[in-house]
Amino acid sequence: MTENTQGTLKLHNRFLALLAAKETREGRRIRNKEIAQVLGINEHTVARWIRNDVTKIDVPVLERFCAYFECDVGDLLYINNE
Repeated sequence: MTENTQGTLKLHNRFLALLAAKETREGRRIRNKEIAQVLGINEHTVARWIRNDVTKIDVPVLERFCAYFECDVGDLLYINNE
C-alpha cells in the first residue's frame, strides 16, 4: 500500500464481523474447519483471515468468502490509515 500524509494505508478485513453475523443468523457456532471444508480451502487460510494476517489475496478464495458470507468484496475488505 502507499503512504499518505496521515500514515501508511493498510488493507484489513471484516472476516470476524461477518462470521459473527452469520453465526447469529444461524444460531450456532461455526468452526474454522467447517468453513474450510465448505469452501474447499485450507484451514490455515481461514485462520490467517481471522487473524487479519493475509499477505497475498487469492481471488478464488476471496470470491468463495464473499459467496459464503453473501457479501460484496467491499463488505469484506477495507483500507485503513495506520
